[in-house]
Amino acid sequence: MFRRLYQTAGYSQPNGLNKELILAVLNSTATKREAQNYLKKYGSDKIQNHCLVMIRGLLKQDSKALSCFAVTIKRLKMLGVKPMFVLHPGQDVEEQAQLLDYHLHKEDLRAVCLSEALVRNFNGSYQSIVQYAQLKDLIPIIKPRIFDEKTCASKPTTNVPELMGQLVRQLDCHIDKVVIISDFGGISSGERQDNAHVFINLSQEFESLSDSLSKDIKVLNAKVSNNEKSSVDAMQLILDMDKLKQTYTRQHAHLEDLQIMDRVLSELPISATGIITALSAASNLFKNNPLLHNVLTDRSLISSSLPRFKRGNQLSHAWYELPVDNEPVVDLKDAALITTVVKKGVNIKVFDYRTLNEKNSIGFPGISSLPTPSNDKVNITKLKAIIDQSFGRKLDIKHYLKRINGQIAAIIVIGDYEGIAILTFEGPEGAKFPYLDKFAVMPHLKGSLGISDIMFNLMFQKFPKELVWRSRSDNVVNKWYFQRSVGVLDLSMDLGKNDAKPSIFKLFFHGDNDKEDPFCDFERLQTYSKYVRDIQPSWDT
Repeated sequence: MFRRLYQTAGYSQPNGLNKELILAVLNSTATKREAQNYLKKYGSDKIQNHCLVMIRGLLKQDSKALSCFAVTIKRLKMLGVKPMFVLHPGQDVEEQAQLLDYHLHKEDLRAVCLSEALVRNFNGSYQSIVQYAQLKDLIPIIKPRIFDEKTCASKPTTNVPELMGQLVRQLDCHIDKVVIISDFGGISSGERQDNAHVFINLSQEFESLSDSLSKDIKVLNAKVSNNEKSSVDAMQLILDMDKLKQTYTRQHAHLEDLQIMDRVLSELPISATGIITALSAASNLFKNNPLLHNVLTDRSLISSSLPRFKRGNQLSHAWYELPVDNEPVVDLKDAALITTVVKKGVNIKVFDYRTLNEKNSIGFPGISSLPTPSNDKVNITKLKAIIDQSFGRKLDIKHYLKRINGQIAAIIVIGDYEGIAILTFEGPEGAKFPYLDKFAVMPHLKGSLGISDIMFNLMFQKFPKELVWRSRSDNVVNKWYFQRSVGVLDLSMDLGKNDAKPSIFKLFFHGDNDKEDPFCDFERLQTYSKYVRDIQPSWDT
């Protein structure tokens, strides 16, 4: 195994650091599935994985941080990911190329500067200058220019997302990761106190995030214009203008980064991952480097569906924390707060029908009509199929619909019924609560695409005050459920009404409670327990 990984990473002979790093990877906090996926992806001789990297404001970056970042690049190669750089046109390109080449060379990484990224042919089509098969172990540093055959001239690009999209379309290699290093880190989120979005599912969120950033930029432009006409004193005017311009620059960078990711990932397989972070995080050699972490797990440093009160300083030492002689100290701001992981993602549909019938569904039992596919209809046949496969049992669909019809809170569908969540309203009249009745994800969508996180985030957004679900006491997923709940109860407990019954389930609940103690409303917990415990299953006998 080690021989295969070393050869894939470009090392002919194993050494102590190589072996330590690989062993640390395999013994990290990653799950067995993630370790297996890592070995399958990066230990294969058939496919060479590459990482496309762009650094914003390269010439303004700290020299010590760039030195550490070069070590990160060396470790990426060691783990089986070959990097290539595209320079951002916002600064002197020649000076950027020299600086990057200098820091890579200090780590014995051989780089080659390419004067253009693309050639525009006479017929208007593009082709890449980069022929990766000929570069062997060299790291290309690509200047953001396009050579036009008609004019025989090379011009710098003014449209970075378009350049990046055309480049990855024309490259003759497999791009697995796309990284943007920015002074501003990941794309900021108002819901996370302006810390970065943990995860972005582009198919679901690109349009709304793009619109929000564009509106911010428009408002900031107006404020700058109004401030210039302001009659306030000169010093205050300068301070206000500086703050506005900094915010404008940040939002504009976020919008361009989002557009780059959307354009690039749309050209790549669904398994490709985007990472937007700051140099302080990407150059950390001893604490939570999001680039190295993502190679192993293909996910963010923390889960996007974890409640905020559980997002504290839980990230200590990790698998890539290896000793480095005379290691310089860089900014140690928590990498999880300044990193955004981006995926092309999958389509999501939320149905809010309280009752399913032959008009709003396909495959309604007892109705012998031909299926008429529609985005507005729930496909009951596919719904049953994923539940049957996920639970390993046959659902009695007639019994199930009889139980939930009239009480459906929401049905969430991922892709072509590759993931589903069915929520119902349970409890006494006048005091009902939303309950996650069925939750299933097909095996090929588990893990790296963050489907479970996406669905739980949707449910938490839709039902922020309270959400309840149950799980068998021996379910291996209970640890994951516990991390996303504010409390858990054994449903066989007697909660004070002398109606205790045997139960194989645990109850999990989540919600925004004004009080610190999630167990403060004891009567509500009694209601949860009684009604959830007594829900009768609908499996074929």
